[in-house]
Amino acid sequence: MAQTVTVSELIDGRPLSGVQWWVLGLCTLVVLLDGFDVQAAAFTGPALAGAWQLERSTMGPIFAAGLAGMAVGALLLGPLGDRYGRRPALLLSVLAFGGCTLLTAWAQNFEQLLALRFLTGLGLGGALPNTTALISEYAPRRHRNLCVAVTFLGIPLGGIVGGLLASWLLPRYGWPSVYIVGGLAPLALVPLLWRMLPESISFLVTKGQTTQAGAILRRIDPTATASLKVAEAEPKASNFPVRALFDPGYGSDTLKLWAAFFANLIAVYFLISWIPTLVVEAGFDLRFATWATVALNLGGAIGPLLLARITARYGTRLALPGILLLAALSVVITGRVGHSLPLLLALVFCCGFFAFGAQISLNTLAAHIYPTRARSTGVGWALGIGRIGSILGPLVGGVLLQMKLGLPTYFLAFSTLLIAAAVAAFSVRRQQPAV
Repeated sequence: MAQTVTVSELIDGRPLSGVQWWVLGLCTLVVLLDGFDVQAAAFTGPALAGAWQLERSTMGPIFAAGLAGMAVGALLLGPLGDRYGRRPALLLSVLAFGGCTLLTAWAQNFEQLLALRFLTGLGLGGALPNTTALISEYAPRRHRNLCVAVTFLGIPLGGIVGGLLASWLLPRYGWPSVYIVGGLAPLALVPLLWRMLPESISFLVTKGQTTQAGAILRRIDPTATASLKVAEAEPKASNFPVRALFDPGYGSDTLKLWAAFFANLIAVYFLISWIPTLVVEAGFDLRFATWATVALNLGGAIGPLLLARITARYGTRLALPGILLLAALSVVITGRVGHSLPLLLALVFCCGFFAFGAQISLNTLAAHIYPTRARSTGVGWALGIGRIGSILGPLVGGVLLQMKLGLPTYFLAFSTLLIAAAVAAFSVRRQQPAV
């Protein structure tokens, strides 16, 4: 008699295989390049403003255009991943943000730059929900938080690599060189993704493609018999997966999750977009602006790895709100450090550590809340709603900069949003339990 096993039973019951390591590695590369390209405008902002004789505050709409594109991309390409597959949606996303980043190097005016950053954002926004869904569906439950954290380590690593590379490229080749490198790299990755990245097994099962799912499962577990069948007790996916986010038992958590994403991403993208400019505004040399970017992203690289272990061990009910409150405290203090560069860099590191770490934990919570048929949509719409809120981060930062209210006021305003995110995260009902 043929063996019947659920996808989760097989994956949770064995160590990571070569196939799963490939998925983890490729998704991490995608997110790393995503992190490079999403921060390209911040890296080039001061140089671009100088080259085009723009006020620094006018870069706010450029930052916001990329985030608006990311919001739309997450809202559109998240559901696309649930309907047609994580793999094709991810390939389309990488092609989009790679090609549009490359074209940005030839922008001739403010309007062209604005349009190209929006188009780049479409691809950037579509990549994250599909990588999150893919990793969540390939990782064993005991390692899921850490695997998602490792994948999203690509965002701060992209910022670190981008910040260091930009500091070398800008004085030698000018701002277009950053976009040329940022565009060619993801385009070069596409053939490898096409050849090596498998589709989600859980997605194939929900679509009734058990032959293909069984073939991938036998690559993970070579002892599986040829007659292996795969079954998941889950309703058939709807043609409109967004509806599933408001099925009985999900609607309240969906709204609370959106509120947490909205508030946290406003603060995160305020930091990403304005830290270089605010360091210069505080009286430090331009080269120290890139140091602050690296410090922010270094904290964002280390934080998710350590904090993922905490949320996995103790669950998200108390750990996640606590992380968000520590992020709020770090942001408040950062605005009051005066002119001490070492202390400023240390506190910027803490901002990245807790704020980035909280966001990765929120992404994992979103993947936990929703079933397979709506997982990419659930993560995508949470990120999309968050991106809509994060558009306000650069814009409000620009307004505050024009008002010359001082660094303490800038940072205090955004710390209150992190406190709101903590309250929303605490009130979610479907919390990720301790492992």
